[in-house]
Amino acid sequence: MDFQKQQDRFRRSKASWLGRGVERLTHPLGKTVADIVPKSLVEAVLKGIDSAVGAPALVNFDHDPKDIAAARRASERVSRAARGISGASGAAAGLGGVLTAGLDIPATIGIALRVIRDTGRAYGYDGEGEREKLFRLQILELSAINDPKERKARIAALEAMIGPHGDLIIADHKRILPVVDQAIERVSRAIALAGFRSRAGMLVPVVGSAVGATVNISFQGDVGKAARFAFQERRMRAQSNLVEQ
Repeated sequence: MDFQKQQDRFRRSKASWLGRGVERLTHPLGKTVADIVPKSLVEAVLKGIDSAVGAPALVNFDHDPKDIAAARRASERVSRAARGISGASGAAAGLGGVLTAGLDIPATIGIALRVIRDTGRAYGYDGEGEREKLFRLQILELSAINDPKERKARIAALEAMIGPHGDLIIADHKRILPVVDQAIERVSRAIALAGFRSRAGMLVPVVGSAVGATVNISFQGDVGKAARFAFQERRMRAQSNLVEQ
């Protein structure tokens, strides 16, 4: 299996069809959902990102994290589990109309954070500390971005954080805290925009359940792909460094 080709394909990839299509269709209704769920609520969920580290695993692992092929298979299991859970919650939320459509956004973010956490664990990274928190936020932000140029820039920024041993390169603890706060603001803005617009179709009773399930499944798929790219890059650099030594 050529892992480098997998990484290159992700670098060249565009946002999912849902991100590029559904937002255009639901844009006129997007502000209605935005009024129901203020961005501050999204920020509050993101500020509790460390709680995702202690949450139960979506799936159990029994592989060697240094085996990249096995780690990738495990991470794909995480993504499938999340799509199932989030799809079901989105379908249920879509039946309730505007109120449940708004409340589903924080729940979806919570599942996404667990996807990122568990994907990291599949590749041998436990997610502890401020650097890891920022790294998870960057992955989440990348998952919510549809603009090709901005997406490319965020991928580059994510890779720039990864050192030659798979470690994370960033400023010291005192300097990282403001950076994390800035990331929370930026991520909440990106997710609020994407989430409000794409879920606006849930306001239409006949199609609300289908839209809710489809939006959530697609988003968790995007999160899983971004997380696999990020943690696989870390593991590949770590493995490459060991070979060179």
